[in-house]
Amino acid sequence: MFNNIKNNAALTNMEKIRIYFLYFIKTISICFVFALTITESYSQVYDYQALRQRVVDGQRTGVIGVGTMDSWVASQNTNGSWSDARYGNLSPSIAVTDNHVYRLWNIAAACSKAGHVKYNDTNYKDAVKKGLQFWYGSNTVDPNWWFNKIYFPQKLGEILLFMREFDGFIPQTTAVDIDEPEILSLFQPTALNDVTSHGTGANAIDIGVHYVYRGLLMENSTILEGTRNRLEAILAENIEGDMVYQDHGPQIMIASYGWVFCNGLMRLASYLADSPAAFDTNAQNFGTVLDFIRNTQASSARGGSWDFSVMGRSISRNNALNANMNYLQSIADYIDPANATEYLDILSRLKGTNPPDYNVREFNKHYWASDYTQHARSGYLFTVRNTSTRTVEAESGNGENLKANYLSYGANFISIDGDEYTNIMPVWDWSMIPGTTFPYVTSFPPRSNWGFNFGTTTFVGGVSDGVHGASVLNLDEAGIQAKKSWFFFDDEIVCLGAGIVDSSNRNVRTTINQTWMNAASYSCVVGSASETMQSVSSVTYNDTNLKYLRNNKFGYYFPNQGNVKYTMKSQSGTWNSINSNGSTDNESGYVFSLWLDHGNNPSNANYSYIIVPGIDSAIKAQNYDANAIDIVENTVSIQAVYHKTLDVLQVIFHQAGTVTFEGKSVTVNNPCALMFKNGTLVTVSNPSQSHTGVSVTINVNGNDHSKIVLLPTSSNMKGASVTVDFGDVLSVNDPLAKSGIKLYPNPTQGPVHFKVDSSESITYDVSGLDGKVIASGRFVGEVTVDMSNYANGLYIVTLKDKQWVTTQKIIKY
Repeated sequence: MFNNIKNNAALTNMEKIRIYFLYFIKTISICFVFALTITESYSQVYDYQALRQRVVDGQRTGVIGVGTMDSWVASQNTNGSWSDARYGNLSPSIAVTDNHVYRLWNIAAACSKAGHVKYNDTNYKDAVKKGLQFWYGSNTVDPNWWFNKIYFPQKLGEILLFMREFDGFIPQTTAVDIDEPEILSLFQPTALNDVTSHGTGANAIDIGVHYVYRGLLMENSTILEGTRNRLEAILAENIEGDMVYQDHGPQIMIASYGWVFCNGLMRLASYLADSPAAFDTNAQNFGTVLDFIRNTQASSARGGSWDFSVMGRSISRNNALNANMNYLQSIADYIDPANATEYLDILSRLKGTNPPDYNVREFNKHYWASDYTQHARSGYLFTVRNTSTRTVEAESGNGENLKANYLSYGANFISIDGDEYTNIMPVWDWSMIPGTTFPYVTSFPPRSNWGFNFGTTTFVGGVSDGVHGASVLNLDEAGIQAKKSWFFFDDEIVCLGAGIVDSSNRNVRTTINQTWMNAASYSCVVGSASETMQSVSSVTYNDTNLKYLRNNKFGYYFPNQGNVKYTMKSQSGTWNSINSNGSTDNESGYVFSLWLDHGNNPSNANYSYIIVPGIDSAIKAQNYDANAIDIVENTVSIQAVYHKTLDVLQVIFHQAGTVTFEGKSVTVNNPCALMFKNGTLVTVSNPSQSHTGVSVTINVNGNDHSKIVLLPTSSNMKGASVTVDFGDVLSVNDPLAKSGIKLYPNPTQGPVHFKVDSSESITYDVSGLDGKVIASGRFVGEVTVDMSNYANGLYIVTLKDKQWVTTQKIIKY
């Protein structure tokens, strides 16, 4: 077009310039209108009112009773304050359950809810406005940063969102009296990068929540999308390679900060769904969170109760063991519907609409980055919580968890019904944590706060093939040394201890269990065919010839007897004794305690006992075949158990050595945890995470068969188990026994790594049992194959180069 004008000889130069100018103005106008259209169209995809209503519907729950709120409104001063509340530079911190902002939140939630008896109540609404006005001018600052940067902004943001029910009651623009901009100016922090100013886990999500509130109130898409982007980038940072959520250092926080993290993230994801600020729930980081929730977190509860050992300092709070995962409903409905059935099954168990054994996932897993083991069967959950130089104990802080010195060194959560430990903590004898071996004390020295209490030993870990496994703790804590091991089978858990040494002249005990007593106890001595019912008494029962004892659906068997003691008596205490913020009211109840007494100053003492869940009758107790368990060795060098029925050998090699069983032997050249199953499968891990391989030799019929088991070396996989099939070398010479191979982790839930010590190009196939090839390729050295989307089960890996072909089995669970 412009060329036509330029070449038109009939037009003067001035006319040409005028036409150019008109076209320029028209073009600019069209572009401006187009830009406005785009902006208007973009803004229309945000239905801010609908998004705000989602928050209101989700957060306006748990409002306190009208009587209490009436008293607050009546006692409020004319300036909006309360005489019994604290303001200004606070010291100490205010209480979460009663403070100025907490009162305003309840009053606002009540008067803004249609159908509530106080809906649109003038006195309530005025109390909110006056209260906000006073708070704005009070310059209240708590000594605990959490209140200033999480609690206050979240509650104030929700108050403003509630009060939007009455359009303009709290002005949305600057006004003479209190207005939304003034309250929003109190929110700290505000810069997008500062969402992670206090960490990348639960705190980041909590800060992100009030960022979203601010964005919705201001209708600011930049805040909403920027917050979403910042959080999406860091979602998986606190979930370790073993799929455990850690916070406050390398500390297990599955059911405390992990719950806060997941609950807050799912709230945000549901609030912002179907908007331009929606989270990408199909992204890798978000998927990692969902895997953590569905597998690790859900498996950390039995019935409606959390495993007490994964709660950090919140174990010392009343009702903290109540496992509330209501966000599973929104995940099933909107976020991960492909796995909806699994989420809803979990939720039904937590809420009690289905029994604790309903569709429970049966598995064994040692979490190698966290020193934690879960062993789940339909009928029970058994866990082990340990600590090494790589991890830290369950923390103290804010005056909470004051007696947890022994909590993280061999603690066992032993549960069938889920309520065995619910709110037992104030009456617990904290010197007798189930599973631990320690000197008995009545007071505990103060510990450092906030996750700085690392363990002192490196040989702490476990081996697992996804079905069975073993765990180990090399204990050197509070002046005592011991080798402690747990061996997990289907119907029982075998517990061994060796080399127990203490020279402090204190009584040393291995506590087997300390739980609520919901039923009588029955004992049976060696050589007897009948049981004796034991009654509640203040005395301590003592028996050195005990065959078994049963209580609360559990049987406890003593293959080598020992100095077994137990009590069934009333115990009492206060929440305040373990949490300075807790109630001083006395709590009491009947408690069953069972332990092995090693006496004072034990030297090389040992123990063995078997825990059998589901023993709730004399017939079951007497029919249990303890002879299926062969305790092959229990020394400071080797702890080994062979299950004859399952044909499973589990060994903790504290040092290089040989264990002999059933006419066979297994020899290793490095300390390790090992399992030998079905005569062919060898699973190995390195609890100390200090060496890269173990040479395993199996002797059968006088013939040695050896393989080098290469162990994971990447930082997020150290300590994971590797399974190698010895089936080939037991009959023929395997070339890989010379070159070395590792498949790790095996079993796996997701990525699996193939590594061959060879400079040659290797081809691989992954096939199902039906022979169908699922994945294939070629690599030199090492390759990663993602099996996340594969169905659970057994797969065959075929590896070959120009001269050899070998197959290995890998388990996806």
